[in-house]
Amino acid sequence: MIPIRLVAGVNVVRDALGPGQHATINLAWRENGNAWGYDIYSVSVRGSIATIDGRDVITDQPHVGEDMIKSVRFARASFKGRPAIMLLQAERHIDASTYDPARTTISAYVLQRNTGGLGTTYEFVPIRRYLARRLYCNAEMALKIEEGLDLPRSYSGPMTSTGC
Repeated sequence: MIPIRLVAGVNVVRDALGPGQHATINLAWRENGNAWGYDIYSVSVRGSIATIDGRDVITDQPHVGEDMIKSVRFARASFKGRPAIMLLQAERHIDASTYDPARTTISAYVLQRNTGGLGTTYEFVPIRRYLARRLYCNAEMALKIEEGLDLPRSYSGPMTSTGC
């Protein structure tokens, strides 16, 4: 997998699903005026918004960054011998405090044409979901340790194997 580095606004991913099949990933920030702002992602292919679990947008949940609750990452990959866009998420399951180590679910999706006939033309299809081996204080660190993804430049958590 090759991570797709995103900037605010429209990001074009050329040949995302094969030659001439470009995708766009739109990234915007939703400000809440407190520590609960978040990124909003929308992905489209040929002008059609791709859905994930029936939703049109994908969001993360950074809280204050150092204790990222839900992390979202996109990557180029090959899936069943074809070019693909993967979506990887790590989501911590908070019990009492956002700062405490938490069980974390890692999910991987692949962007594909919807062959079911109902819904949007493209959708993110789940291909893997599992509970991480250890507890994490930062979802970004969970993606690094569990999936081998580099930490983003914006990472602000502790540099430990659990992000605690």
